[in-house]
Amino acid sequence: MVEVEAKFQAKSPQVLDQIRLRKQVAGYTLSDRRRTPLRDTYLDTTTGLLTRNGAALRIREKIHESGGIVEGAAVVTFKGETEDIYTYTELEMPITDQQAQALLSGNLEKVHVEAVEAAASYLKGEAVLPVLHVKNFRETWCLNAEAGCIEVCLDEVQYAKTGGAQSIREHGVELELKTGEPAFLQQIADGLSQQYDLIPTFQSKYERGIRHLSVFGTKTGD
Repeated sequence: MVEVEAKFQAKSPQVLDQIRLRKQVAGYTLSDRRRTPLRDTYLDTTTGLLTRNGAALRIREKIHESGGIVEGAAVVTFKGETEDIYTYTELEMPITDQQAQALLSGNLEKVHVEAVEAAASYLKGEAVLPVLHVKNFRETWCLNAEAGCIEVCLDEVQYAKTGGAQSIREHGVELELKTGEPAFLQQIADGLSQQYDLIPTFQSKYERGIRHLSVFGTKTGD
């Protein structure tokens, strides 16, 4: 699967409040709001072998409003870079709770799904472990037009390094093209950045989290 998306960082949570209030982006009305609290756990080697190769392996779990994990809803995702800054290769599939626990324990060989096998091809036999946790209180709106459909995601994100007490919060907006041509996504992305106080970014949440928290020992700028 090829994923076409655009990402933005918000300078303050008030920017997301403005979008919620106006329910409008680049002249198009937003509809079908839904809230989906998520917990992502990213796996890598101690030296960041996947990261250094532009790849990521993630376990995504849904969170109940009460704070607990929704059983039977885990998904594993492998992402890889392409030459297009708006486009990513993505392999995503559901896994059982037992498979999720195997991955969290570093036992990739026990999980025979395409996403995990794609990640293993980068690892050269090295072990993986959880390196970053990302809680995302995501709010998703739909932008429907003749030219296509785009999901507009308002993200309130908390990054936490595995085994550490430090955490960092961020707010952002993500556009994902569901139907239509990439040029339509570019049009909406341009309109969004002009309409609201948002900063375009080509880094994933994983890339931002590992840099903010110096996961692999070197903190670099955004």
